[in-house]
Amino acid sequence: MLSPKRLLRSPRTIVAELVLLALAGLASTAVTQAPTPAERGRLALEHPLAAAAVRLLGLDHVFQTWWLLCLVALAGASLSIVLVEQWRRLAREWRALPTEASFRSAPHRAEFLRPARGAATRLESRHRIGLAGSPLFHLGLLVVLLAGIGRMLFGVDAVVHLYEGEVLEPRPEAFGAQWRGLLARPLSLGVPVELRALLPGRYPSGQLARLEARVALGGPAPREEVLAINAPLDLGPDRLYLSSRHGCAAFLEIEWQGATEREVAMLDEAGPREFEASQVRPGGLRLRLRARAGPGGERPAELELRVLGGHALLAGATLRPGEGLELPGGGRVVLRDLRWWARLVAARDLSTWPAYAGFALALGGAILMFSVVKVDAAVIVRREGEWERVSVALRPERFSPLFADRFRRLVREEGGPAG
Repeated sequence: MLSPKRLLRSPRTIVAELVLLALAGLASTAVTQAPTPAERGRLALEHPLAAAAVRLLGLDHVFQTWWLLCLVALAGASLSIVLVEQWRRLAREWRALPTEASFRSAPHRAEFLRPARGAATRLESRHRIGLAGSPLFHLGLLVVLLAGIGRMLFGVDAVVHLYEGEVLEPRPEAFGAQWRGLLARPLSLGVPVELRALLPGRYPSGQLARLEARVALGGPAPREEVLAINAPLDLGPDRLYLSSRHGCAAFLEIEWQGATEREVAMLDEAGPREFEASQVRPGGLRLRLRARAGPGGERPAELELRVLGGHALLAGATLRPGEGLELPGGGRVVLRDLRWWARLVAARDLSTWPAYAGFALALGGAILMFSVVKVDAAVIVRREGEWERVSVALRPERFSPLFADRFRRLVREEGGPAG
C-alpha cells in the first residue's frame, strides 16, 4: 500500500488531478456562471434533467464549490511535495562540483594526443542559474493554486440587470444574485451606481463591435464614469464589470381581468440586432415581444407585440412608446418606453495580485528552463612523455544536440581534430 506522500506524488494521481481540473474549467465555460434566478428558472423549464445536474454539482458556480476546493487543495498538496523535492535537488546540485567521474557518461566526448603544453586538467560548470528554472516554474504554479484557493474561500461574484435610468443601491439585496466564497461576506458596493446610458456599436453584419456604458457614481454630487467590457471600474476592494450581454427593456402597462400592472420586460438578444422575450400572465395570457435595433446598434424605436391565449393569437401590433394594443374581451397593453438594459457583474477578489505574481514566477521559471542551460565542461590532461593525452567532455543539463558546435569548438581550441 502506497504511503500518502507517494500516492500524492504518483504520476497517475497528478494526471488525474489535471484531467479533473480541466473538466472543471470546461464546465465553467459550458454552463453560464452566476446566472440570475430568472435564467435558472428558464433552464429548469427547458432542460429539467440538465438543471438538476447543474444544481446537484453546483456547475453554475463552479469556483465556489466544495468539491473544486478539495480538488485544488489535493493538487496543491501534490505540487508541494514535488516542489520540496525540486528545491532540495537544486540545493544539492548547486553545491556539487563536477568531477572526472561525472563525465564518464557525457554525451559529447573526444580523446586525442597533442604535443605537451604543460596545461593542467580543467573542470568547470557554467550557467548554474538554469537549474532554478523548474523549481521557480512549479513555485509559480503553487502560488497560483494558493491564490485560487483564496479566491474560492473569500471571493464574491454578484450580477444584476440594470435598465437605463435605474440605480443599483449599495446593498447586497440590490443584486439579482450573488455567489460567495465559502468564507466570504456578502458584496455591497460602497456607492450607488446609476446606469445613465448604454452605447452599443455594431459591425455592418450586426455583430457587436463595442459596448460602453455611462454610469454615475456617488450620492449628492455623482461623478460620471465610462464602463466598458475591457475597462472595469475599481470601487474600493470591489470591481464592477460590464458584460457583453445586453438587451432592450420594454416598459409595459397591462390592463387585464380588472387589474392594472406596470412592469419592465427584459428582451434578450436572440440574434444580431434582434431582441425577444416571452411572458405568461395569469389567466393563460401569453405575451411575445420582439424589437430590432438600428443598423448601427441604435436603440429600438418600436416593439412588435403578439398576445396569445393558449395557442391562439388574440391580438398583435407594432407599437411605439405611448401606443397601446386593445385586447379582445377587455384589456389593454400600453408601451410606455423602450430603453437598453445591461448585465453588470461585480467582484471582490483579493487574490488577483498573488495570482499575477504566480504567473510571473512560472513564466520566469519557464524562460530559465528553456533559455539558460547548465553546462559542465572537462579538459582532462595526462602527460605521456613529449605528448599529452587529452580528454574533452561536455555535459549539458538538457538539449544535448544543441551543444555539438560548442563541443567541436572546444576540441579545436585544445588542439584536437577539426572534425
